[in-house]
Amino acid sequence: MKKLKVGTRGSKLATTQTKQALAVFQSYFPDVEVELVKIKTKGDHLATHNLQAIGGQGCFVRELEYQLRAGNIDFAIHSLKDIPTTIHEDLTLACVMKRHSPTDALIIRDAGVSLETLPKNAVVGTSSLRRKAQLLHVRPDFDIQPIRGNIDTRIRKMSEGQYDAIVLALAGLERLGLDQTVYHQELSPEIMLPAIGQGALALECRKDNKDVLQMLKKMEHPETAIAVTAERAFLNSMDGSCTFPVGAYSFSKGDTYELTGMIGSENGKIILKETMQGDDPVILGKAVAAKMVQQGAITLIEECKNDQKETFIH
Repeated sequence: MKKLKVGTRGSKLATTQTKQALAVFQSYFPDVEVELVKIKTKGDHLATHNLQAIGGQGCFVRELEYQLRAGNIDFAIHSLKDIPTTIHEDLTLACVMKRHSPTDALIIRDAGVSLETLPKNAVVGTSSLRRKAQLLHVRPDFDIQPIRGNIDTRIRKMSEGQYDAIVLALAGLERLGLDQTVYHQELSPEIMLPAIGQGALALECRKDNKDVLQMLKKMEHPETAIAVTAERAFLNSMDGSCTFPVGAYSFSKGDTYELTGMIGSENGKIILKETMQGDDPVILGKAVAAKMVQQGAITLIEECKNDQKETFIH
């Protein structure tokens, strides 16, 4: 087998998790040489821009997908939560690896303080509408301010006093080994439902590249793959983008799978949640979405989109 080129974003977290995934790959295929290709994405170029304005989470994967389709790389390694629910017809998610922690972490500047005991009107940094809505649902007094940049940059901004706390994916902290050194509080799914696919890595390749497809399949973690399929089916039924406050978490429960979906208003006043169980992940995802629609989810999504349009016009 010739050398394989593997695409990744250039950030510290992306390259770290890519190397971790490649270590697993090499344990299966020690004779295959792999070359890391760092690719700058639109999300990295426009690091100070509002995520929704530049196309939501998908802005981190499009450039990698372009390079894949052009044949410049053989496969790409992504955080699954960055991948839109519909991908280019020439491409496929060859495998989903075992999930790290799916939850979010509240990183607090003053050790010993918690979500409950942060001072009134504390400034909390997050650019995620999902995190914002769920935080404000619990603490309507919080002053939620946008924050971009890699993990180190965000933690530095907080340490310098720009924020009292920030929210990051716990899996990112773990992959960088920061969960041992940075004071944080894990936010349970009951308080904050994670992003769709959070904590899982996905390996993407061209559908016609059968050799690579077969190799990557070996690294699949079936339990994670089924759970995230349910989450993605839920998101896809809700409209498929992450440009409104939406979260979901699925996990195996005995012989079946449980999925909880959430849609909220950006100000956190309304949080709709629905939990169901089922064996077929796609049917389960669609069923939870249908229940949410009955609760009035579509109206919430439309309101959120109209608010965003007004924000961008101003």
